[in-house]
Amino acid sequence: LKYAAAVLIIGLLGLNLYKMARPEAMVENMVEVPKGQRASITLSDGSKVWLNSHSKFTYPAQFSSKKRDVKLEGEGFFEVAHNEKAPFIVHADLLQVKVLGTKFNVRAYNEEPSSITLAEGKVEVATNDNEHKVTLRPNEQVTYSKDDGLVVNKTVNASLVKSWTVGEAAYINKQLIDIVVDLERRFNVHITVKDLELNTELFTCRFKETAKITVPPPE
Repeated sequence: LKYAAAVLIIGLLGLNLYKMARPEAMVENMVEVPKGQRASITLSDGSKVWLNSHSKFTYPAQFSSKKRDVKLEGEGFFEVAHNEKAPFIVHADLLQVKVLGTKFNVRAYNEEPSSITLAEGKVEVATNDNEHKVTLRPNEQVTYSKDDGLVVNKTVNASLVKSWTVGEAAYINKQLIDIVVDLERRFNVHITVKDLELNTELFTCRFKETAKITVPPPE
């Protein structure tokens, strides 16, 4: 019994030491935002993230000292705390974004072109196969699709792109079909465009936070 107790104590001590030595970065959290909702969180390093409707964000409970990796499906706006020793990397379906500390918007919904828009600082955007890379400056945007590859737009108003973080929405020369998809997520409704020729027409519009959609009663 004496030896068995000693073995038990050593085993418990080893388990406690393992838990103490185990990096907290191995513990992941996940936030899912349903359609019609938005959310914001503050990460362990002080970075802030706003999540748009129908988004999923995965992040470690505690970042390691060497890197800060997160995953995003959907749309998020990031204000990353500066840390030269630990790059902050956002992994999306088609792209990954690497920064040291800056403000930028990531749009990465499934089955849609991905885009990165820079508000402040500098970001490095790469395809997940690392075959193509581009560095963005403030008010520049890169879009990516499997058909068109990386396309850089150097005349973007980043403040309009991130207007969704305060409940607004802004579109400049956007096809109606793209606006409809956004509005369906924003208001959690289904929208039918009866005149299909309008889907490819370009529209410029802006919605305030108080904007609402009234759903007509069934016929």
